[in-house]
Amino acid sequence: MIDDEPQPAAYYDEHEIWTPDPTAADMQVYETLASAVVELVQVLDDNKPMLSRDVYARFFASLLHLSRVLGEYEDGWNGGRGA
Repeated sequence: MIDDEPQPAAYYDEHEIWTPDPTAADMQVYETLASAVVELVQVLDDNKPMLSRDVYARFFASLLHLSRVLGEYEDGWNGGRGA
């Protein structure tokens, strides 16, 4: 693997760099994050009435963004077919 430090995420966004062939480590992290996002969204929804509006909004927006990034990788890794 590459031994230098990753660039900021904006670098990869600006240059449209997406890994087409995931490593085993890429897949392990992807699968862990994907299942964690589902669990975290459920926790947010279960506690929505008790959460401060700004806390709920920011956490939900962050999870939504992460979910979209995961979806982009999944689509690319499945040849654009999705899960």
